Amino acid sequence: MKLPGVESAVLSLDKASADITLKPENRITMTQLREVLKKSGYPTRDAQVDARGRIVDRGGKLIVDLLNGSTMEIDPKSASAKAGDEIVQMSGVSRGNGKTPDRLTVDAIR
Repeated sequence: MKLPGVESAVLSLDKASADITLKPENRITMTQLREVLKKSGYPTRDAQVDARGRIVDRGGKLIVDLLNGSTMEIDPKSASAKAGDEIVQMSGVSRGNGKTPDRLTVDAIR
């Protein structure tokens, strides 16, 4: 909750999960969220992501521009993701191992 842009955060020790809702126009990245959780003593794993953004092609790689200054690379196996100028609502799983940038596998685009 101390990060600017966080609307709400609910941690569940029973489920070993965190449900974090961000404010529109936030500037928070998945890397920042993972770092804060790790510093607080919580290990991070894959994250279910519901986001709004634009899918763009940057040098042959599909990128989600989250419209807040941060981006995530889309896993090439995400068949439902295609480059275009429209703003889409998407859900998927962000996988980060701390050594490489998070990759988003897109499950659905609306």
